[in-house]
Amino acid sequence: MSRNLEDLHPYVKYLAEKFIEECKKQGIDILIYSTFRSKEEQNKLYEQGRSVPGNKVTNAKGGYSYHNYGLAFDCVPIINNKAQWDRVDLYERMGEIGKTIGLEWGGDFKSFKDRPHFQWRGGLKIKDLLQGKIPISQLELELKNSVNRLFQENIINTPNYWIDTKEYKTEYVKKFIYNFSWYLGFNRSENEFITVLNELKNKKIIDSPQYWINNKTYKTEYVIELIVKFTKYIKENNIDSKFVLSVNKLAMNDIINSPDYWINNEEYKGEYVKELINKIADKLG
Repeated sequence: MSRNLEDLHPYVKYLAEKFIEECKKQGIDILIYSTFRSKEEQNKLYEQGRSVPGNKVTNAKGGYSYHNYGLAFDCVPIINNKAQWDRVDLYERMGEIGKTIGLEWGGDFKSFKDRPHFQWRGGLKIKDLLQGKIPISQLELELKNSVNRLFQENIINTPNYWIDTKEYKTEYVKKFIYNFSWYLGFNRSENEFITVLNELKNKKIIDSPQYWINNKTYKTEYVIELIVKFTKYIKENNIDSKFVLSVNKLAMNDIINSPDYWINNEEYKGEYVKELINKIADKLG
């Protein structure tokens, strides 16, 4: 029986880590003590309280628990390094936190209240899993759509790398962030990484520049979240990619000085327009 988050479905691992963070924000420390179980291990638990002494802990036989597919985890709140198994109030709060991020809570089960239990099924029932079906998360779908959109915008060159890679290289991620900042008109050199991150924070595209500055390796789920955020920003702001390319081309040819101004403003100041016209005229001779 495992308690390792790495043994969970990648999206459930992502949700579990997010769940831990959200609980901590609300002052609840938790311990995840069970993740993946083999069918044999599940059968042993099922027999507890039936053919072997102890209290019943599950109604699911081997193959009929979401634990057997890496889609569930069990946890307990911790206070002063002690497990609080009987703190129903804490479990209730944890249940609400879990549900807000997309998990199902065992405390809502009608036949067997299982407060430590959280799961994500991806729309599949046990019979689907028994037939070998694998759930695809909303995040995975968003990743594929986002990567394809960023490829169309010439922000990334190799879509398959960003879709299929389980561990992103740090230098590729930094280059990706630079490319996106250039797309928005922030023409910074590659030794101005902190400035780029702060500019993206000011636009509320990223939340914590320090994470991207101080870490030598980046968590896969955080990179995926960043990819999705970049794409959402493009969609929500109706960015005209052809116009962006044109502005950046003018900047590279020293016809304009601040591409960010032209890309991100809806109204242009008269003196700036005059300056642009004069520069173009000077270039033409």
